[in-house]
Amino acid sequence: MEIPPGEVLRYLGYRNQKLDPAMACLIEECRAETTALMRTGVVYRIYPLERDGDQIRLLTTTLRMQSKDLSRHLRHADRCVLLAATLGLALDQKIAAYARLDLTRAVVMDACATAAIEAVCDQAQAQLEAQVAPEGYRLTRRFSPGYGDLSIVHQKAILETLQAYTRIGLTVNADHILLPRKSVTAFIGLQKGEQAVDRDRCRHCPDQTCQYRRGGDGDESQT
Repeated sequence: MEIPPGEVLRYLGYRNQKLDPAMACLIEECRAETTALMRTGVVYRIYPLERDGDQIRLLTTTLRMQSKDLSRHLRHADRCVLLAATLGLALDQKIAAYARLDLTRAVVMDACATAAIEAVCDQAQAQLEAQVAPEGYRLTRRFSPGYGDLSIVHQKAILETLQAYTRIGLTVNADHILLPRKSVTAFIGLQKGEQAVDRDRCRHCPDQTCQYRRGGDGDESQT
């Protein structure tokens, strides 16, 4: 799996500036090291979906979420993919080590890792799309805890539902932060019919001032 260079630049905050040779070389070194260190783990399951106003329930689980934004996101779906992915602990440890020794390299490697976990999720989503297409389903974009009004307090229940610690070594701390840090959980709706599927997460993000936002002057291409 290739780490997209344009996404690395976006996470570094580049806005069409000219990239000097030294930084270009550092980015390539960090992309290569990130690829070598990451130990990808992905787990997902598909559940029937039930909505009652802004409450979302994944049937056969104890998972309940109260979220207007997630309910809107899944409004055309009748099933939901619950996904978790991680790049593993070694990458976290290397970034932390560089943060003590070479802060610039740490920042660049962190951007590479962020681009990498999104690419892993994109790859998993493409495989899922191929899997459900024969049934007439299409996939929505990913929607993660912390996005909109969906609280990160749901992380623990999501990981327990997926048995993520046993299966891919992914856990959560007392502050609801995923460990390893370069990890993602997400909801993906499965929907049928003619409704348009918009995959651009930035278009729907309420933070119009985000430095990583795609589009306009910040469009490097785009998670």
